[in-house]
Amino acid sequence: MFAPMIAHSVHSLTLEDIRYFFDADATEENGIPTVNMNLLSETRVLPNAPLIGYDDDFSTMGMKAFDLVMRNMNRTWWGITNYNTLETLLHAYHMAEIWDKTAEKYKTVARLLDPESEICACMTDVENNDVLNYMNLLAFKIRYPGITSGNKTITDQYIEQRKRRSAAYRIAYDLSLQTPAPQAAHFRSLDFDGFDFDLPDVELLGDIAEKLVDNEKVISQHIDSSEHWEFWKNLIKQGMDESGFYDLAVFLFCTLN
Repeated sequence: MFAPMIAHSVHSLTLEDIRYFFDADATEENGIPTVNMNLLSETRVLPNAPLIGYDDDFSTMGMKAFDLVMRNMNRTWWGITNYNTLETLLHAYHMAEIWDKTAEKYKTVARLLDPESEICACMTDVENNDVLNYMNLLAFKIRYPGITSGNKTITDQYIEQRKRRSAAYRIAYDLSLQTPAPQAAHFRSLDFDGFDFDLPDVELLGDIAEKLVDNEKVISQHIDSSEHWEFWKNLIKQGMDESGFYDLAVFLFCTLN
């Protein structure tokens, strides 16, 4: 479950986040792949965590993340499809909590692990250890919510939209939206044999919808009430255990060094 966990944990990491939580000297050529939050770009995965442009007039990472989300709140092509502003903010804070918990493990790993070790060679081989495959899959899930749900009504609509070169990725809420799969679905092992993620979206959507089904549904309970917040709070609490934070720390250390 290493690769899907890593992809989920670093998909929205920025260079500013790396410098704050892990390595103050990290460069723009940091080698950590992330999902491109520009949903209109043909490049769905970036080879390096980008310098995102936090407003340094704010002194805390919380306010910097809040400002970034609010600056982009009217851009339907930025971020995570179908998330409202509160959910986008929650996502930012949730990821920051993961990185904060990993930061202590990172210090330990930095004292004990040789970046030239075989462990690091394996960790950083993202083209062969499936990290890059899962990052691409996550990018598809962000752009096309429900694409791996097995719901043919949803997936067929995405395919038709892309055939028309439509940028209207959002789907209507009358498509029998269901409760999302448990958090464990993020970390399910899949078979990527035969997939070439260098191909454009339109050429991959059909195969992803058919062959990479994990029953992960479209979010139907948005944060618009205290009751729905309880649903989301329980969802994000189904996170990684201590070994997951350690594995993430090892991956980050090996990649940054």
